[in-house]
Amino acid sequence: MPLGPVVPLSPLSPASPGPPQGQVSPGLPGALDPDALARPTDPSFYLQPLSPETAAISQESTVSTVSEAPPAAKRKFPTLPTLTGPTGLFHASTAEVGPVHQLRLGLHGEYFGANDFLIEGDADQRLAGGLVASFTLRRDIELFGAILNSSNRNQRTRDPSVDRDPELIKTFGDLVLGGKWVMPLSPEATFGVELGLKFLSGVSDLSVSPSSTSWWLGPLFTYDLRQASRPIPLRFHVGANFYADNSSNLRGLSGVSRDTKEAAMFAYGIAPSRLRFSLAVDVPLDKVIPRVPIVPFLEYHLAYVTADGDQDFRDYTAPNCDDSDPTKRPCIDNRDMQFLTLGARADVFRGITVDLGVDLRIRSAGFPYGPPLPTYNVIFGVSYPLDVDAMLRPVVVTRTVVPDGPWKTEGTVTGKVHNARDGAPVSGALISIVGRPRTQVVSDPDGGFATVSVPGGLVALQVSAPEFEPGKFTTTVLAGRSIEVAVALTPKPPVAKVHGRVTDVHGTGLEASIKFAGVEIVEAKSDPNGAYSASLAAGTYQVRADAPGQPSRTSLVDLVTGQDKQLDLVLRTFTPNPSVVLNGETIDLKKPIRFLGATAKLTTASEKLLDGVADLMDAHGEIRRVRIVAHWDGSLQKPEALELTQAQAEAVHGYLVFRGIADSRLTTIGAGSETPLVPNITPANRDRNRRVEFRVE
Repeated sequence: MPLGPVVPLSPLSPASPGPPQGQVSPGLPGALDPDALARPTDPSFYLQPLSPETAAISQESTVSTVSEAPPAAKRKFPTLPTLTGPTGLFHASTAEVGPVHQLRLGLHGEYFGANDFLIEGDADQRLAGGLVASFTLRRDIELFGAILNSSNRNQRTRDPSVDRDPELIKTFGDLVLGGKWVMPLSPEATFGVELGLKFLSGVSDLSVSPSSTSWWLGPLFTYDLRQASRPIPLRFHVGANFYADNSSNLRGLSGVSRDTKEAAMFAYGIAPSRLRFSLAVDVPLDKVIPRVPIVPFLEYHLAYVTADGDQDFRDYTAPNCDDSDPTKRPCIDNRDMQFLTLGARADVFRGITVDLGVDLRIRSAGFPYGPPLPTYNVIFGVSYPLDVDAMLRPVVVTRTVVPDGPWKTEGTVTGKVHNARDGAPVSGALISIVGRPRTQVVSDPDGGFATVSVPGGLVALQVSAPEFEPGKFTTTVLAGRSIEVAVALTPKPPVAKVHGRVTDVHGTGLEASIKFAGVEIVEAKSDPNGAYSASLAAGTYQVRADAPGQPSRTSLVDLVTGQDKQLDLVLRTFTPNPSVVLNGETIDLKKPIRFLGATAKLTTASEKLLDGVADLMDAHGEIRRVRIVAHWDGSLQKPEALELTQAQAEAVHGYLVFRGIADSRLTTIGAGSETPLVPNITPANRDRNRRVEFRVE
């Protein structure tokens, strides 16, 4: 539906007809600032009334309220989360929080593999990943979180008596939550403080391990040379925090071998408390390469363990070790660990950013102070910033202002679409102007619609709606006028489906012609396998199947709207059974249907009689339905007789369906012993009363 009147941002004088459509007048507030729409604005700014001068604007004059910024300005590199959630690079958090009400999402993975890494002769591989998110609550506060998972495979020769760690260890659902506060010190410098919590998923629990919860707290500082008097695309970031690591409570490792402890600590991420320092530099090249903004960066990280050393590795500490004594282990008891991160982020499509980098180990802490750092760690992933306010921000549109006057050459068509049978409105109908692209509109719940403006003259409307036959209507459009029309659509007839196979008596598929005669006449063809399908109006049909060299087969079928009915047709030569006779409203049998004792199991002779009943029903397609009525003598109680005869009628029904008679042509009744033919006083009389009747309906 066309939008209602929209007034321009500010009136234009007659001497200034305004910019061409799609451009912005330099005099409009915020017109050249693509971020202006994201800032809080007085709503009345968008609703200024038209002045007399504006009403006098010429027919070609336009006013645009949407800024089209140049490509370089539109591809400003987004703020993105780290591998654990807060805004930053990969590991280094920065003193920034991003635009207000922006949600930043990231999906990252990490891979490492090496031999002789944890234990001599081992082969270790680790794959980790995480879903991270951060949200700017206000211009100085950010909330962040992450869900982290990892799996580590350590292959080595294990001693079953002492090594208790499995080859593959997985961790799922480690949760990170935290917040960051920042404060600008100058246009270039920003200070911040970050607090984070890490909840480790329990090894054998359904939830996190409370005693293993870790936390960190520390300051951040960012210096952005792009904001200097002589801008340079370079930023520096410094961070420090104390990390209170309680991961050692995750799993008890006392009494296990050192190999098991080393492998388990690395796999579960168990480490001691430490001081952490980071220094990072990134080079935002969004102004240098505006089409595909890219940011390469470098991070340096240093951690210093503050906890006591693990006594299981005390032989690596003095005085138990000596680098010059070959009888003792070398001293590996340093408390510091260091690594570099090289990475880059590229905005490849409308904020979707591809991340790629690698961690390179400089130095690991000694064995008493935690597992070693990987020699390398490949990082990959994607990130995306989502502006939440953009989904709530009012849409600003462009409108051509055309004053009323005798020079108007266009008009519109309005009206309602209704059901031709009952007059009910048709909602969701598609109305388009033939020969004019991009003119399609949709009818409202009341069937109403209004087209876009079109030149005056004869106009053809194409109208379509689900479950209705499409229609084409013509009317004459008058310049400067709105012509009202009524459009009636005819409902499509209800549709049913039928499918099945045409076979011979041996089950071999036949190519046949299947004709349906009823509400409409439809002919279908079966394929070489005998399969066919057809769509018809709902109703009752007589079906006839013909195949070369085979006898014809007729049948009756009831088709219901929305149903896909199966109807298999077996073409067989009809040889009348002299013991089965069609006698008006009954099918009479010269021999009775018998069962094995007081059961519902048919005898072989009775099955041959029922073959004759099936052949007769095949030959007489005009028989729409046959009721199968089973009777018993007075030898059973009434409830037992009813139950038995119902089961016997169902057995006859099942055999006839097996012989190809459509289920819809058969009904069953268990009559019990209520209607004997003769008194139940002799064996012969009781034998006569045990019978099955076939009544044609």
